[in-house]
This record gives sequence, structure tokens and C-alpha cells, in this order.
Amino acid sequence: MPDIFISYAHEDQERVRPIVQELEKRWSVFWDKKIPPGKTWEDSIGKALEESACVLVVWSHSSVKSDWVKEEADVAKKRDTFVPLFLDMVEPPMGFRRIHAADLSDWQNNNAHQGFQLLIDAIESKIFPATQPVTDSRPVSKPDTVSLGGAGHTSPQRKSERQPVGNVNWVQKNQLAIAVAVVMLVILGVVWSMKQQPSKVENISAPSAEVVKGNMEADTRRKADAARLKAEQDAATRREAEAAKARQDADARRKAEDARLVAAKDAVSHRAAEAAKAKQEAEALRKEEARLKAEKDVARREAKAKEKLDADARREAKVAKLIADKEAARREAAVVKARQEAEPKKTLKIGDEYGGGKIFSLDATGQHGLIAAKADLSGHSEGKSEGRFTWEDAKAKCAALGGGWRLPSQSELNDLYHAKSAVGGFSDFHYWSSTENDANNAWSQYFVTGYQNYYFKSNNNRVRAVRAF
Repeated sequence: MPDIFISYAHEDQERVRPIVQELEKRWSVFWDKKIPPGKTWEDSIGKALEESACVLVVWSHSSVKSDWVKEEADVAKKRDTFVPLFLDMVEPPMGFRRIHAADLSDWQNNNAHQGFQLLIDAIESKIFPATQPVTDSRPVSKPDTVSLGGAGHTSPQRKSERQPVGNVNWVQKNQLAIAVAVVMLVILGVVWSMKQQPSKVENISAPSAEVVKGNMEADTRRKADAARLKAEQDAATRREAEAAKARQDADARRKAEDARLVAAKDAVSHRAAEAAKAKQEAEALRKEEARLKAEKDVARREAKAKEKLDADARREAKVAKLIADKEAARREAAVVKARQEAEPKKTLKIGDEYGGGKIFSLDATGQHGLIAAKADLSGHSEGKSEGRFTWEDAKAKCAALGGGWRLPSQSELNDLYHAKSAVGGFSDFHYWSSTENDANNAWSQYFVTGYQNYYFKSNNNRVRAVRAF
């Protein structure tokens, strides 16, 4: 069974935590209101609420709106375990406004804080109901007191906006003066008695000394109570001043907001007038643009018609020139053909130099075929040895030579292998063909044995460019 059940709004959990940590140094505290799996509200939270000796209700801006906190406070009030405190200076819900609460709104984890000490005393009165202590048999007047939560433990009445302190009678206001007068009278009586009967000084009874001591202790307690009451009254005065300042600040903010709204309204009216004027100007501009556009359309149509006439003239001139050029080319081709027919034809053979290379393949006429470059392609692919190229680089380098030079096909590469002695300059290595086996492999030929096989295109082989003539 927990000693203390704390009722608070979930939004205040981090603000309540330091209070819980201080209380846990003295008592067991139930404040984590998570319901374990398989348990009901009555099994966990409801049971703790009913069994706790003290229910600490935390009033704040959030908790005064919480139905759960108000319901738990109502249960505690009925069971006489209710002890309230203020985290914020708020007005408690109906039914709890007349019950005094400890003010922890300015508490900074300070155990000497007056409100915190008041709270500790109230909790102790719930957990350990106090018995009336034995004191001097003579009555000693005390200040009016009020119970935190109405639980029987007394503490000085707090003056605040929620619960004003009642009128204090004449005796209460003059307690210190009365006590001092009583003490002085007793002392004077003792001195006078000693002067009248010197022999009886030693016989002053012990109870009279105890009475004086009790009165002095009572006077000390009254002074402490008066000082505490004054401190609370000073705190209430400060809160009233802060509340007045807050109201003044709120009035100032409200006036500023009213002024801002008036200015905003004027600005809206001004912008509306400017928008209307801008609309009129935009309409006039639109009409002017439409007029200019119409004029431009006329000029553009006239220019377009002139351009069409000029284009027709240029096209006719171009056609005439093409016809003339074609006729001149035809006549020149006829002259060349006649000259070739008149000249004896030269017989070509494998290995002859022709067109910047050497012939390695001839067709049936003996006048057309394939030539190979006189040497392997120079240079290399990145990261490869001199004269070694990947398949992609080999194709690109051959095409870059221009003049129809290219990588030989698989069959052309085989013809080149068989004519390698006549062409010359080959290495005992693999040479690329342009024929692919698939997306990743291409055919090559080993110029030692003539064996053909396909390899990864990333391999490094030698290259001999070829072209037709």
C-alpha cells in the first residue's frame, strides 16, 4: 500500500517529477498511472487511490481541466486524505476553492522553501495523525490557523486571491506585547519577594522557573508564527502586484492588438484602392497591347509574304544550279570512264601496297577487295600495355582513323591471318574482330595457330584496321 497517491495532469509529469523524488526520500509514492497488461483501472489506480493514506492533488493550468484529476480529488476529499498544492496560480474547480493549498509555484527544489515545508507537515499529519502535545497548563493564545486540505494539521493562514485571511482580533495583534508584560510582571514579583524575604530566595520553587521558561518558549513560537505569517502576507502582496502587472500587460497587449487591427483594416482598404487602380491601368495596357499586336500581325504577314517570294526565288536558283552541277558531273564522269577504258587495266595481287595499306583480299574482278593497315594500331586502352585494346576501344580507334578504316569481321580476320606473311608486321598474339558472340563477348583470332575463339570484351588484344577499295 503506498503512503502517498499523487493526482496530476499528464502534461505536468516532468514538473511533478522533482516533487516525487523529494517525497520518495521519506515515503512510498504512487504516481505512475500506467495500467499493467491484464489489470483494470480498479485493480491498479483505483486500489492505490483507496488505500493511500494521503492523496496529493496537484493544481495547474492543465489539471483543473482534467476530469480524472477532479474525480480523484473528490474521492480523496470524501476519504479525508486530500492534500492540495499549486504548481500554477490557478483557481481550483468548484468544491475545492475553500480548501487551502501549499504554494509551490516558485519552488526550485529547495527543501527550506516555506510552501514545501508546509506541504511536508500536511502530509505527515495524514500519514501519522498527530496527538496534542503536553504544554504549560496556562493557556497561550495562538494565531488563527488553517488546515492544508482540511485534514487537521494546522499551518498559518495564507493570504491570496483565492482565500483572503480573516480579521485578526486585538489579542492576536498584541500577543507579543502581552507576553512581554506577563514576563516582566513575573520577574518584578520575584525581585520584590527576594528583597522582602532575603532568606527565602533559595526556596523559589522549581515550578515558577518552569513557568517562565514555558512562557519564553511560547513567546519564541509566537514570534516564529508571526514571522511566517508576515512572510506569507508579503508573498500574497507580491502575487497581487504580479497579477495587477499581468492585467496591465494584458490591457497594453489588447490595446496594441486593437491598434494593429485598425492599421490592418486601413492597409486592406488602401490595398483595395490600389488594386482597383492597378486593374484600370492593366485594362488600358491590355487594350494598347491588343492594338499594337494587330499592327504587328499586319506587318508580320507582309514580311512573311515577302520572305516567301524571296525563298521561292532562291529555291528556283538553287534547283537551276543543282541541275547544272549534276550535268557537269555527268560529263566529267563520262570523260573519266572513257579515259579508264582507253588505258590498260593494272593487275593487282595479294601483298601489293594500295590506298595507304596492303591488299589481303581480292574479288573475282581483281580490281576490288580489302586492304589492311601496314602496322598494328598504336596506343593502348587505359591500364593496358602498349598496342593492347579492349574491344570497345578497338572499334572506336579504327573508326577514328577515317577514310573507311574499321575493325575486320570474323571471316575478314581469318583472310588476314592467311595473308599475314604478305601483309607483314603481325605479332604472335590475339587480334580482335568486329563480330560479337553476345553482349559481353566478341570473336578474336590467335595469329600463331589461327585458332578463333570469343573472349570478354574487356580483354586486351591487338588490333589491325582494314578497309575496302
